Amino acid sequence: MTTPFIDFVIACHDESRPLERAVSSLLHDADVRDRVRVTVVGHGLDAAPLRARLAGIDGDVRVVSFEDGVRSAAGPFNHGLELVDAEYCGVIGSDDFLEPGVLSQWVAHVESERPDAAIAQIRRQTQTVMPNPLVRLGRRRRLDAAKDRLFYRTAPLGLIRTARMRELGLRMIEGVRVGEDFDFGIRLWAHGGRIDFLGGMGSYVVGEDARERTTEAALTVAESFAPIERLFDGGVFESLSAPHRAALVIKLIRVSVIGNAQAIADKEPPDAEVGAIARILHRLLAVSPAALRAFNRQDRRVLDGLLNEPTAARLSADVQRSRHAGRAERWLTPDLLHSFGRESTLRRYALYFMKRERGRK
Repeated sequence: MTTPFIDFVIACHDESRPLERAVSSLLHDADVRDRVRVTVVGHGLDAAPLRARLAGIDGDVRVVSFEDGVRSAAGPFNHGLELVDAEYCGVIGSDDFLEPGVLSQWVAHVESERPDAAIAQIRRQTQTVMPNPLVRLGRRRRLDAAKDRLFYRTAPLGLIRTARMRELGLRMIEGVRVGEDFDFGIRLWAHGGRIDFLGGMGSYVVGEDARERTTEAALTVAESFAPIERLFDGGVFESLSAPHRAALVIKLIRVSVIGNAQAIADKEPPDAEVGAIARILHRLLAVSPAALRAFNRQDRRVLDGLLNEPTAARLSADVQRSRHAGRAERWLTPDLLHSFGRESTLRRYALYFMKRERGRK
């Protein structure tokens, strides 16, 4: 068989996963089926039973076994990506799938435009399309990691030019519980060359009907911050331009720092746990001090408390007060000028509104 144009890698660690659905969705579109190969990596599983399950699916499917004894998808994904010889490649979870017609449109786009990476539009199985990345109005081609807020989507889902991936030495981080694709996605969006967004072409669907998703299990604060610590240790921040560094720091503070602070505030956490959140906040702001300006007054109440008095009592009080914030506190920054910045809440709400209104026309 000739070399495919696209090779998708699926890592499967559990025979109960809806593997047939994932594979069938990648080979659904008859007009591009002969240009796609699906590589299924059985993580700690015998390849023969998986191969038998998939035998009735029309298309190029190869099944290989991989064993590393680690409860992480990183090892099998890396193994599968090492086997790729197609021009483009992608990864997909064994619980996930593509909507019908999506791959046909993806192939047409990358074949005509030849981006180095193309970001998938994503939705959860029972929900609407996720708003991230919140790209500039009308922008789909030649995206910028800061201007188009790409770091809010670190999972490298979509299509990647294989040669570019290998040139950058991109690999999932093995031996970790979470965040194995953190470094991969960040470096791809920042250094990957031409990045396009496959918005409006149907969705990559995150399956929600599996018994359990490893990536969604409850995490401790230390586990949540481990991927960020690895970014520091791996020199990722130093490799970024100042705008990209600021954009990444803002995202990490918004999602990881504030998210964790809000999650533990009602659980009477020990001061040491609050201190761990404060330490990562200080470390992030040391990389990009001006990042704090992007946050609204509601979030600044929590952040300022962590910076000045990182105790459980202060955190609980600040989070409780922030939950009752009025519209001005939710929309505006302490310095009104920064209320209109790219990463501000007000700017994001305005962009959400304009995109929604465009979609209705």
